[in-house]
Amino acid sequence: MKILPEFRLGIVNGWIPLGLYFLALILSILPYSQEARIWLFQNPVNRGQKILLFIRRLGQFSMMAYILMMIFTPLNFHLFVFLLGVLIFFSGLFLEISALRSFRMAPVGQPVVVGPYRISRNPQWVGLFLVLLGSAVAAGIWLFIVMVLVVGVIYHIQILDEEASCIQKFGETYRSYMERIPRYFLFF
Repeated sequence: MKILPEFRLGIVNGWIPLGLYFLALILSILPYSQEARIWLFQNPVNRGQKILLFIRRLGQFSMMAYILMMIFTPLNFHLFVFLLGVLIFFSGLFLEISALRSFRMAPVGQPVVVGPYRISRNPQWVGLFLVLLGSAVAAGIWLFIVMVLVVGVIYHIQILDEEASCIQKFGETYRSYMERIPRYFLFF
């Protein structure tokens, strides 16, 4: 594992896992109705809270920087590191695709409580985090792992805001769901 990436153009760079992720994401969202797509990508942040908007923008900027650097970073084919990264990546991809399928099957405008939503209130975010972490590990770059962890903290703040929005929107139904299901996984 290296601390900093060595950027170069190549066929087996970090664009491979990220491209696979985006292809799977697009194919998962294609069957959605227009109304369901709007519901999926709805931004619950209160526009009056400037600090939350700043945090959201910081997360988006960090993600874009990570993606751009990954495109030009060769994957690390040292067997253990690469296989660990691939395992984490595909676990996250499977979780996110499964969550998107459950989201699509649920009634629009209602909290999703089936599929992976029975074990995590935020399986899409957990899946995305694992996809990013897996690709960072497969690249074998410590800077990327740290960037993914920072993005995870930023998204945690965003998730807290989303949950407050869900409580306002769904009331006691969502509070009851929050008591039964962990935010991320198991006891987290």
